[in-house]
Amino acid sequence: MRAMIVAGLVTGGFVAALFVSKVNLVAAEGMGREPSTWQYQCFEASGVAQVTERANRMGQQGWELVTSAGSAKATLWCFKRPLWKR
Repeated sequence: MRAMIVAGLVTGGFVAALFVSKVNLVAAEGMGREPSTWQYQCFEASGVAQVTERANRMGQQGWELVTSAGSAKATLWCFKRPLWKR
């Protein structure tokens, strides 16, 4: 019985995710634009304050964090946002 409940919840979550993605696609099409590719921007930073300030500015411009990788000296922070075609 418990397995059936879990399976139902997983299936329901999957269906809900499909619905939400379809709604977002329809909203983008309604705006007359289609996403074509992503544009990326990376920067290197060594301090928390520097990363926070830059990440906040990028977030206001529609960028979202994709990944970060670091060494003992600095960390590389990479962001992406959709590149829209008219």
